[in-house]
Amino acid sequence: MSAAAFAASHTDGSETGDATRTFDADVATTGTPPFSTTTIQYGEKYLATTLIGTTVHATEVEFDAMTPLAAGTVAEWDEIGEIGDMIIGVDGTLEAVVIDVGGFLGIGAKEVAVDWAALEGVREEDDPSEWFLVVTITQDALEAAPELERVPAE
Repeated sequence: MSAAAFAASHTDGSETGDATRTFDADVATTGTPPFSTTTIQYGEKYLATTLIGTTVHATEVEFDAMTPLAAGTVAEWDEIGEIGDMIIGVDGTLEAVVIDVGGFLGIGAKEVAVDWAALEGVREEDDPSEWFLVVTITQDALEAAPELERVPAE
């Protein structure tokens, strides 16, 4: 099937089958194809596959995320856990990352949702290509954070 034939026959996925919106119609309406970024510069944009599994560090120290840190600074900060999942709103915005906090080797860990806006990407001056994710939080606040509750949609 040609791309044009596929686009002309493909609907938006509604269950009624009455949908007439097609991919070609989107381009015709907006004048813009639905394609996006072609280059990613880390620290400015991230891939989900890169974020999941990334260690998140915590500090109580104020810092400027735009200025590279002294070498070894991040090693002095607490590793609070790894990003295990992401919460994306229906509007497409990344709302929070789910961090597996505490425990040992995954046992006893709890999932905590941390607002994406609370995380900062920082780098150290000895290796400006390596980025770290940091949240400014106290250990007490982290331990008191509510565990993420996953409930089925109604």
